[in-house]
Amino acid sequence: MSAPRAVSAGTPQPFFAVPSAPGGGARRMLLISYSFPPDHAIGALRWQKLAPFVAAHGWELDVVMCHPADLERTDPSRLDELPLGTRLFGAPHRASVVERWQRSAIRAYRRVRPRAPAANGDLAPSMHREEISAQTGGVVGLKRSYLAWQRYASEGRWARLAAELGHRVVQPGVHDVVVTSGPPHMAHLAGADVAARAGLPLVIDMRDPWSLRHRLAADVASPVALRLADRYERQAVSAADLVVLNTEPLRRGMAEKYPEAAARMITAMNGADAEELPSSRFGHRFTLAFAGTIYVDRDPRPLLRAARQVVHELGLTPADFGVDFIGNAESYGGVPVDRMAAEEGLAEYVTVGGPRPRREALEFLTGAQMLVSLPQDGTMQIPAKIFEYLNFPAWLLVFAEPGSAPDLLLRGSGADVLPLGDEERTAAAIRERYLQYRRGERPPALNAGGRFSRATQARVLLDAIEGVVKKRAGVDSGARL
Repeated sequence: MSAPRAVSAGTPQPFFAVPSAPGGGARRMLLISYSFPPDHAIGALRWQKLAPFVAAHGWELDVVMCHPADLERTDPSRLDELPLGTRLFGAPHRASVVERWQRSAIRAYRRVRPRAPAANGDLAPSMHREEISAQTGGVVGLKRSYLAWQRYASEGRWARLAAELGHRVVQPGVHDVVVTSGPPHMAHLAGADVAARAGLPLVIDMRDPWSLRHRLAADVASPVALRLADRYERQAVSAADLVVLNTEPLRRGMAEKYPEAAARMITAMNGADAEELPSSRFGHRFTLAFAGTIYVDRDPRPLLRAARQVVHELGLTPADFGVDFIGNAESYGGVPVDRMAAEEGLAEYVTVGGPRPRREALEFLTGAQMLVSLPQDGTMQIPAKIFEYLNFPAWLLVFAEPGSAPDLLLRGSGADVLPLGDEERTAAAIRERYLQYRRGERPPALNAGGRFSRATQARVLLDAIEGVVKKRAGVDSGARL
């Protein structure tokens, strides 16, 4: 996969293309998103999975993304899912001279003084936005402010190159709409520039909160980061014909912040993908399973304490009952999960494993009767793993606050959605599911009827985009008359 690493003059050539269907002539959508296959990042999945639905809706897709030569990890196999007519164009994202000098200096410093382990194992620490104002002074505060500015400057450089490339890709009369997806959210500013100059409608798709984000990486957690997010988000929202938010609480929060744009906002979630799963295994052991990453706010201790209650009350053995973890889930707050289990008297009931290949992870989940989603202290996001869990014939135990995005998603579904701190109710839910299983009951897959499918959410999103396109076409036609 080779292509120029700089945007050159003239008609751009895609670094990857799937031939169009015979006959061609399909209308096209221009998507500007830093992450898209073959990018391995989780942010590439949303539009990778939406691409077939875009094609089924009658569009072919042009994508301006970060050039693969500048990505940390790529997975070329992801390109196999892209539909006919898809073309990928890469805008470079290279560090500035100052950034390269900084990285060299940091590497040299770390060779002399290695970094102490992060509070949550290998994961970068973060700060809640409410903590930021109290920690703004001194050298640390200045450093965070500078790094926040630098990050926006870096993403802004890429956005300007993406906009330049987008101008050369877009063709009047061929492209119907410009769509942007973030984070990184500066892609929305690139799309606003392209759409304005091409006279096309702009749709911005916010996969995660921007100015309303509840946590920021500790190295950039500063008032500067919050102010820059406010400034650029307002520009993007004011330019957009349609603002797409991927949870209802995020849509409500954005509508409250930008009441003048509320009528242009919709919710389109990610959804559960149709996927062939291994056959479920219903053995004697009742297994609770967690697959994924234990982030800074996903404390497994309350789950273990509730499991301990059930074990003691029912007199269960490790052959009867257990809790299994896989993924980046070995520790929380620097404490190994297996040590936590030992402290709760559950050493023989708990297993902890690292990340597994996709097929092995699916096999792991099909062997469980109850799938667990650990909590996050924000209310506007839905862990991607929840949508995956919905396809498995298993009971769901989801830790989330009332009114949060996961709570609203799962209301009426039969999932057990509980606040993290309520260990009594958690134990009661686990106990009831265990006893149901012993009575011979088997859990259904909550998405068996398609209620939570990505296809349903894609229809909401693409119908809304179609409406924006038709509205702009009607306005333009009326203006000509």
